[in-house]
Amino acid sequence: MSKIKRIWLNNFKFFGSSSPIELAGKHLLLYGENGSGKSSLCYGLNTLLDAAVNSPEKVQKQFALPSESEDSLINIHAKMDEGAERTNAFVSVEDNNGKEYQISYRNLDSCQDTDLLESNLASDLINYQSLFRFQIPHSEQTSSLIDVFEYSVFPHLSFPAIHYHGKTLRNVKTMIKEYNEGPGYTTNAKGEHIIVYKNSQDYNDFLALEAHLNEKIQQLVDFININIYDKIQKFEYDFKVHLEYTSASHAKKDKSIERHRYNIELKLTEFEGTAVNVKYPSKFLNEARMTALAFCIRWCVLDYRLGQGEVPNALKILLFDDVMVSLDRCNRTKLIRIILDELANKFQILFFTHDRSLYSYIIRELMNRNGISKEEDLLKTDIGWQFMEMFACRKGKVSEPIVQPYASSYTKARKYYQGDGGNVDFAACGNALRQAIEGAFKMIYTRLGITKNADGSSIDFSKTMLGDYIHLSKTHFPDLNIPLDAIHALDSIKNILLNPSSHYNPEMDFYGQELEIAFDVYHELSECDIRIVVPKNEEVIINIPTLDGAQHIYKTTMNQDLVAYKIMGQPEYRIRWIPMKLSFTYSGDNPQKEHREKNLRLNDFYMGNADYLQKKYGLHDGYVEDALSGINYKGRMLKDYLR
Repeated sequence: MSKIKRIWLNNFKFFGSSSPIELAGKHLLLYGENGSGKSSLCYGLNTLLDAAVNSPEKVQKQFALPSESEDSLINIHAKMDEGAERTNAFVSVEDNNGKEYQISYRNLDSCQDTDLLESNLASDLINYQSLFRFQIPHSEQTSSLIDVFEYSVFPHLSFPAIHYHGKTLRNVKTMIKEYNEGPGYTTNAKGEHIIVYKNSQDYNDFLALEAHLNEKIQQLVDFININIYDKIQKFEYDFKVHLEYTSASHAKKDKSIERHRYNIELKLTEFEGTAVNVKYPSKFLNEARMTALAFCIRWCVLDYRLGQGEVPNALKILLFDDVMVSLDRCNRTKLIRIILDELANKFQILFFTHDRSLYSYIIRELMNRNGISKEEDLLKTDIGWQFMEMFACRKGKVSEPIVQPYASSYTKARKYYQGDGGNVDFAACGNALRQAIEGAFKMIYTRLGITKNADGSSIDFSKTMLGDYIHLSKTHFPDLNIPLDAIHALDSIKNILLNPSSHYNPEMDFYGQELEIAFDVYHELSECDIRIVVPKNEEVIINIPTLDGAQHIYKTTMNQDLVAYKIMGQPEYRIRWIPMKLSFTYSGDNPQKEHREKNLRLNDFYMGNADYLQKKYGLHDGYVEDALSGINYKGRMLKDYLR
């Protein structure tokens, strides 16, 4: 497949005279506050792709002067006194093969471009509005999804070509438009304007189009029904749905066609293992489940489209525009993993968000997946992603979007410290460096699965500041073994340097030597090496031998990752034992107790059972007191994974 190398919107919607956005054929993660121009960028890409199925006349109206066309998309500040031809308004995309697609008032060649048509059919835009539509029943009588399919699915879906009235139709939206216009009219012997005769070629073509649409939509619905449950389970939900298709039909009269509209109805058939017959799923399932279901239906459609055949020169773009607005926090993390695990290898992902915390979460997820501990290293490493930010900046009386590469807090701090590209600014350096250190602490805590304080209260990382991390590391989690000299160094310079730098302190001196100390601490924190020893959903085995010769075997499946870490110069890795719900099977002295559940640490589970068996039977010489040497994963003891 082809990928976008460069996007350029000029004098189009919010974009004025601008520069191209360079993607180099990579995925794009874009942060932009509301009103920064993300929607204009989405609209531009969508307008270009839709040009392949729209008439040149319709596309030209989009680049006509606002005074001449209600459909005009020209930036209101563009120079218009010399006519639409000279506004220099255009949308352009260049792919990694060097082919350029461009639409403007004068350039309409892309309207006839086969590769752009294939790109339109192979690409999709998913935003929160399109997912929210699935939660609104079509009427009080049914849970119809046909309006949703017509709005979100059919415009970007192709069926096998059919010849109709001298045209070759592939796009489903176009097929439906032609079908709704009817078979055509003729004049009878009385001079009356009537529907074409039943034995005419036009009417036979109409029947063939109706049959073709019904057959292929039914195949799509069948495909969704077969595949959707597996996708729902990816969100860790357990319910089943069924889509039921009602075929389009008609009754021909002399002067009109009486149509019976086609329909796709959604039914809930099973919920958490219990068969149900719910006609209005949107009233039964909560918003989180309905949104997950909406995405799963779209995901099935994407898979169906991929099965229609590969077109080498087609762009395959999957654009997510603030899609997380309609998702709760739990579904957000699941969807991100689905995008990275299931879709990023099939599409060029363009992910737009106004949520800074979500933007940071995706960056951290990509760092974890690639074994990278520092943001600045991620930005220098080619992992197939571009990271950008978008802002609306006012120039005089006109606001324009600015798209720029994302820079880590550390990179900004170094820039201010060294005066790269401008003046040295120690105060700005201190502020950026504090953010970098807070980010390093957050990376350690989140990657080690630390979400609660020692007293059991939740840690709100969105509000946790440098002083909070210092306090946590001193009092709540001394077992992390973050060196006290580093913590004390941070504590001492926090009050004289990192905190005052955020406020107006004209009398405050900022010294480069103290900044260097802070840089050193940041590097030490960032060099924390964290590895997954046993991934979530994997099984570990504990075998404790007793003096009576019996083998007491416990098997448990991890419900979260078991991780080890080596922090700031420690000589060896340490397991981070955290409480988790352990469901296990047991074989040994008491077979009737085959399943138990406990909320405890895995090492405590090992030692607790050993203590129980010691008191009851006595332990064999083969018993090992160290949990690392007694817990088996894939034929090796845990200690072997720490070397």
